Amino acid sequence: MTRINVLIAVFASTAALAQTAEELDKRERCAVRVAIALTGKAPTADLLSSVDPQARADSLIDTTDFIERYARFINTTFNRTPGATAEADAPYYLAWEVLQKRKPWKELFLGNYRVEKNAADTVVVVPDPQGLGYFTSPAWMKRYAGNEPNGIVLSMAYRIFNNTIGLKLVPSTNAPDADITATGRSAVGCRGCHYDGMYALDLAASVLPKRVDVTGGDMVFEPPEGSPVTMMGGHTVTNMKDLVTTLVESESFRFRTCRLAFNFLFGRNENRCEAPAFDRCMREFRSEGTLQAAVAAIVKDPGFCQ
Repeated sequence: MTRINVLIAVFASTAALAQTAEELDKRERCAVRVAIALTGKAPTADLLSSVDPQARADSLIDTTDFIERYARFINTTFNRTPGATAEADAPYYLAWEVLQKRKPWKELFLGNYRVEKNAADTVVVVPDPQGLGYFTSPAWMKRYAGNEPNGIVLSMAYRIFNNTIGLKLVPSTNAPDADITATGRSAVGCRGCHYDGMYALDLAASVLPKRVDVTGGDMVFEPPEGSPVTMMGGHTVTNMKDLVTTLVESESFRFRTCRLAFNFLFGRNENRCEAPAFDRCMREFRSEGTLQAAVAAIVKDPGFCQ
């Protein structure tokens, strides 16, 4: 072998080693990215040595670490503040149930469950034929019953919209002497959100249970007094189940689910260059129906570890 051939062989070998080292470093960084994003913990040695860390997303999503983190994330996102009691944070407990058993994500809102505190003073999720996700759990209903003079649960209606499709509304006034009666809400500046909008709060609240204050400061809920209403682009809504079902079956619900998944993984909304990953999330979620499918679609996207 000539001197030139020897030099060429040495350079080729050095380049190959450099390329191998670069590839190993890239895999390790990806393993760290995937593990931290999903479980909040450093990757295991097995994951660090994986040829394709992103392919391990499904197994990580089934871990207790992921379930706990996502349930807490959902509870924080869906509530303004921590609940005064554990059972008031019903989204956390039901999210745990749905994720652990890999049930369709829509069961968080439509499943026949009830979150309550049992005789042992432990918060549990129990079957309830009349239940509607966590929306009919007693502590959650009392938490968002609101203070409307006639018992119209406007706060509950807004929370249902917000949790399912991400609707955000800002009150036009917070003055202490503001007229919060139906007459006041019909005034210019208020009726757009309460009566005329696509997600009119008063129309939605009229088909929800009515709050009734009882002696001792407690409250109970009675069947709604309102008639069926037409809203959300022509849908006829008769009761809470109709309302929630219409929302959960919408494209806005799927969009909300994937946006939440992005927020969980990145700490922010998706940006324009991440549209392919977002579209993949929407397709997988539409097809599979599980939160795990939505999250995995994003984590397995080629751009996730770049």
